[in-house]
Amino acid sequence: MFPTPPGPSAHPELSPLSLARMLWKSKLLSGLIWIFLSLLSAAIVYTIPPTYRAEAVILVDGQKVPERYVASTVNADVQDRLATISQQILATSRLQKIIDSNHLYERERARLPQEEIIEMMRKDTKITLERGWGQERTSAFRISYQGRDPATVAEVANQIGNLFIEENLRTRETHAEGTSAFIEEQLEQARKTLSALEAQVENYKLNHKGELPEQQSSLAASLSRLQIELQGNQDATNRAGQSRALLTSSLSMAESTAKVLERTGTGRGATAGGAAPGGPSNVAALQAELDQLRLRYTGDHPDVQRLEKLVAQARQSEKKARQEAAASKADPAAPAGPSGDPPDLLQQRERIAGLRTELALANQELEFRANERKDILTKVASLQARLDSLPVREQELAALSRDYEIAKANYKSLLDKRIAADMATDLERRQQGERFTMIDPAQAPVKPFAPDRLAWTCICCGLGFAIAVIAGLVRELKHNVLLGEWELPPGIVILGRVSPILPPATSRGPVVT
Repeated sequence: MFPTPPGPSAHPELSPLSLARMLWKSKLLSGLIWIFLSLLSAAIVYTIPPTYRAEAVILVDGQKVPERYVASTVNADVQDRLATISQQILATSRLQKIIDSNHLYERERARLPQEEIIEMMRKDTKITLERGWGQERTSAFRISYQGRDPATVAEVANQIGNLFIEENLRTRETHAEGTSAFIEEQLEQARKTLSALEAQVENYKLNHKGELPEQQSSLAASLSRLQIELQGNQDATNRAGQSRALLTSSLSMAESTAKVLERTGTGRGATAGGAAPGGPSNVAALQAELDQLRLRYTGDHPDVQRLEKLVAQARQSEKKARQEAAASKADPAAPAGPSGDPPDLLQQRERIAGLRTELALANQELEFRANERKDILTKVASLQARLDSLPVREQELAALSRDYEIAKANYKSLLDKRIAADMATDLERRQQGERFTMIDPAQAPVKPFAPDRLAWTCICCGLGFAIAVIAGLVRELKHNVLLGEWELPPGIVILGRVSPILPPATSRGPVVT
């Protein structure tokens, strides 16, 4: 063997054969280190306390009554509702009650603050969602809890699951009752608004009675009736005027005849020639007026009938006067009237009194017809004003009616919603809505969830082997010796190989063969 001078001729890199040679030379040390580390790690792993995990499965059970019959007022997604309920259940107060009732984390509570204990409880509690066939809605979820005691973790998992079930029922019922109360408030507000608008419409109709659009036909009929009455009043006024004119003419003739009779002083001398003076002319005037009326009216007309009666009376009076005149001629000693006036004069005065009475009645009728015409014209003007104001009233009433109809529709809609909300609330109270059902309660686990001792032991053995190999390589690298001809430079010729001769213990350097 020749010592190899250190320097550039030695390869700084280690080949796989060199590494293998170093491992072989330090196999005893590496084996001892590996065995020691493996046993130590296995002992440590098996001294770690086991951790058990219990899991409860809760089914999201759908509503019992079909949605088309009773619509639920709780329409939040199950995942969102679970997130809300989880925040409520995993609150500090509720977790603290569970920890105290089950005596959890006894060792940790002696040295850690309450906040860290609660955080440990939250980390040990897991909630996992299970999707349905359609992957669109949550059909179930799992609640798991891990701890050191199998019975305790099962009890805690079931407690948390029951809390989820109870909280879901309470939350749904509270939400349904809140919805029903809100709709009830809105319904009461809508009822007040509707009553106010209804009162406005009613007051408007009362204040404008007779001017409403739906009364247009009755107003038009009343106006037509008044126009007919006005025409009848005009006709009656014309007839009364004609009658008064005839009566005035007759009265004037009768008064002239009476004056003539008064001047003569005797009825017999004045009527010596036959009929009473003025009699034939009076009958002729009445007959002329009657002929004129017959040209304009039929025989059923009241004026015609009245003149016919006057003509008949005048002829009868003329005939009677002639008879009295003839009797006076035959008996010159015939007595006069009670006042000493001749009978013709008394008869003429009676006729004048009757004509004056008829003339007064005709004047009264004309006055009545004038007042009646005035009343009719007033009513016509009032009806015409109402008809003229109908477009304005129609617009005002349309505005009030529009608001009233909108409020009425809103009230009906809210009433339907209130009924539906009450049914939904009753459904939740009877627990017929969507609910959580524990289909698989948590059972006390037999096998610990953690640690996986075999896996950890294998990992520790592998790490111990790696440490042992590294320790052996480090030990051999410190000697700086050639382990074989593969480490020599390519230009050196190898003449032969001899067994290694161990040098004295004082110096040991690299040798070659």
